[in-house]
Amino acid sequence: MSWRHLACGTPRRLAPRAFTLIELLVVIAVIGVLVSLLLPAVQTAREAARRTACLNNLKQLGVALQNYHSQHNRLPPGNEGHRDPSKPFTPFVVYILPHLEEGNRFQLYDFHRDWNNQLPEVTTQINGRIAVYQCPSDDGYVMWETTEDTFLDHKGNYGLNWGQYRYTDQVDNGRYNTTDDGRRAPFAAGYGARFAEITDGLSQTLAMLEMLQAPSEPGNPVDRRGRVWNHVPGCYQISTFLGPNSRDGDRTLCWDRPESNLPCRSSSTIEDLMFLGSRSRHPGGVQAVLCDGAAVFFANDIDHETWQALASKDGGETP
Repeated sequence: MSWRHLACGTPRRLAPRAFTLIELLVVIAVIGVLVSLLLPAVQTAREAARRTACLNNLKQLGVALQNYHSQHNRLPPGNEGHRDPSKPFTPFVVYILPHLEEGNRFQLYDFHRDWNNQLPEVTTQINGRIAVYQCPSDDGYVMWETTEDTFLDHKGNYGLNWGQYRYTDQVDNGRYNTTDDGRRAPFAAGYGARFAEITDGLSQTLAMLEMLQAPSEPGNPVDRRGRVWNHVPGCYQISTFLGPNSRDGDRTLCWDRPESNLPCRSSSTIEDLMFLGSRSRHPGGVQAVLCDGAAVFFANDIDHETWQALASKDGGETP
């Protein structure tokens, strides 16, 4: 061993320096700030994607309506059987099933029977929910018979333009009722308009609009909203009497939940006076498809006269 080695000795290895408590707290705080800044951006991006998917659903529904009109020279009826008891109860959704890649379900449907007498065939034996009727921003719900806790039908997020006020203000089986004021919608009980009858213009007349699926669990009050398989009023018939996402309550069999954007003025006596507003989970407004097939976003603060004018097919208004 050399004297140089003895003189210098063995080099000492420095111990690694650890984080102090203060430094660790600072790092955690910085990470927390970054997450708090990033999370809203992520949530906004996700909602934008969900809104786009919802808009695409409405475009598909618009194409389905165009295809139906091409085959039958008119739009499908808003329902059958409610104003004409000689016909089986049939909701609107059944008529466009073949144009929504739901041919198997359509083949199972029996037009000689009421819809509620064949629910297993059309809602449970095949995947109950119709995919294009589900907005990814909303939760999917089913309807329960509350007295017997029996499953009935799956709900959906898109309803029909039913005019500017009440259910009964529309055409009854092809005849104009006594309350007609020349501002009719393209859909009604037993009626679907021909494009030639939409004199306000296809691009200025609403066809289908967003609605929310209301929870209807056993043990809770009945809530019809979102029932696309039920032909009766207050299920999928959307009125522009209420503006988009209005704080005023819908009038139907429903459960008042304003905190969930589902305000309600429950009415179980006169069905013909029922009406629903268009509602969504999208910030700032709702989406709809026009009679020309274009899907559009409408802000909550849209001028109410303009909103109402979009509901009539032949009112002569200029939105």
